[in-house]
Amino acid sequence: MFISCRGIKKSFGDRMVLNGIDLDIGRGDRIGLVGRNGSGKTTLANILTGCLDYDEGSMVTAAEQIKIGYLRQTQAEAGPFSQVVNGEFQRLTSYLGMNQVQEWSQERLQNLSGGEKTKIALAGILASAPDLLILDEPTNHMDYQGVDFLLAKLAAYRGAVVIISHDRYFLDQTVAQIAEIEKGTITLYQGNYSWYREAREKERQSRQHTYESQKKEQGKIEADIARLKGWSAKAHRESRKKAEGMMGGKEYYRKKAKKRDQAIKSQIKRLEKMQREEIKRPEAETQVKFSLDSRLKGGRRLLEAEHITKTYGDLLVFKDSSFYINRGEKVGILGPNGCGKTTLFKTILGQEILDAGKIFLSPAARVAYVGQELPQNENWSLKQLVRDRTIPDQKNIFRLMVELGIAYDRLNIPLDTVSRGERMKIAIGMAIIDECDLLMLDEPANHLDLYSRESLEESLIRFPGSMLIVSHDRCLLEKVCAHMLIFKEHRISRAEGNLADYLNIKTSAPAKKDREEEKLLLETQISRVISQLSQYKPDDPRFAALDQEYKELIKRRNRD
Repeated sequence: MFISCRGIKKSFGDRMVLNGIDLDIGRGDRIGLVGRNGSGKTTLANILTGCLDYDEGSMVTAAEQIKIGYLRQTQAEAGPFSQVVNGEFQRLTSYLGMNQVQEWSQERLQNLSGGEKTKIALAGILASAPDLLILDEPTNHMDYQGVDFLLAKLAAYRGAVVIISHDRYFLDQTVAQIAEIEKGTITLYQGNYSWYREAREKERQSRQHTYESQKKEQGKIEADIARLKGWSAKAHRESRKKAEGMMGGKEYYRKKAKKRDQAIKSQIKRLEKMQREEIKRPEAETQVKFSLDSRLKGGRRLLEAEHITKTYGDLLVFKDSSFYINRGEKVGILGPNGCGKTTLFKTILGQEILDAGKIFLSPAARVAYVGQELPQNENWSLKQLVRDRTIPDQKNIFRLMVELGIAYDRLNIPLDTVSRGERMKIAIGMAIIDECDLLMLDEPANHLDLYSRESLEESLIRFPGSMLIVSHDRCLLEKVCAHMLIFKEHRISRAEGNLADYLNIKTSAPAKKDREEEKLLLETQISRVISQLSQYKPDDPRFAALDQEYKELIKRRNRD
């Protein structure tokens, strides 16, 4: 056992975030830590790594010194070489598509993309050979190449791993347990994320059935009580009358009334006991609502780029690229980390100057932009930030934030103390509060919990305006975007159809190298499962789950 936590509590002011957390982390464990935005996942990670003190409880480590590699959501912002730099670091960054990173110029390092920062931080952590990995949203900003590499590394890794993530695909491929934080407490589920969701839904349905059954039984008891009260009242009335032609009739009805009263008391006690012990109605899943509107006015062509080129010193970002966006089109942007996707957004917004070419944006277009950089240094609360707006505008903003799943009392606290997921919701909410023609989103799913991601996808589908989305969330791009802008070999080109259409075209005749890489990844997954199988006995539920995964992987390998 690496770490054992018992009764961990942590509060921030009057808000109890963790309220009695019990969690054990042993060698070889693969634990996915999930929960809604602001539920306390990152707080627990900071406690496990010693970065934050807890208020109550105990935390024991079995070994005197455990080496922990901690990838924070904000770690990359501290600097690209804050971690160990050695031969292994250089090898890992090379595998991640960043060759000779230690020789990059200062200008290049100052213009790293979010994905490149994450890759460098991750390479430094892995190069330090830790016993325990704690990864907080490791796939945020990460391109497909980086995610596949990380999957292979985790498959071969012998230590313990705790992953905070809302990436459904990534969790399914990496974890064997799910630890869900809800209302300050933690619940463990065996299996990967998909199994957890299925088990959780079965639990909810079971509680709902029990709740409905007990309500039905309580209804019957209440009906019995009402009926008995009617009979008792009648018996009392009869006992007060003079019984005609019947000796002792008055006493007979008095006894009968008393018997009814005793039955009523018995049923009332039974009902009260049921009400004390009753299972509460299962809470419905919180519905997150992203309300998006568009004015839909103006000409057909909204945005057009003609032979655009952008460089930073000797670094070529993109060159001689032309494309267009029509009104009402939803366009996804695909490319590896550092290719210039965010730079393209900045040039469209006028924040960066092109070296050649030009970009036309309809002068009548109203643009809403949500970037990767979230509001985090403000000491003001959201209510303070919007205090200069009209009262109706303020009310609309607060209503939208509540619909996005942010509790009303959270609007009074400084933005730098709320979770990154809540800050992302606030950033999206502030961007879309006014009607817009072009919605520009740079990694909008980052930091959002599962429920918010699914709701965002549905809202973007219904959005009637134009849209540009930079995202490495494959599900989001495939569901929302009907057109693509592809970054390849320093050029930007337009592709018709969604991401799945583009990938099918691209992989219709896969190269031998691609097949070899897929085979290598499959073999590493098989090795990982075999390694985990050896840690459990055949009667352990985890053994059965791993055995099934092993069989499916073997089938895939045999088909290939």
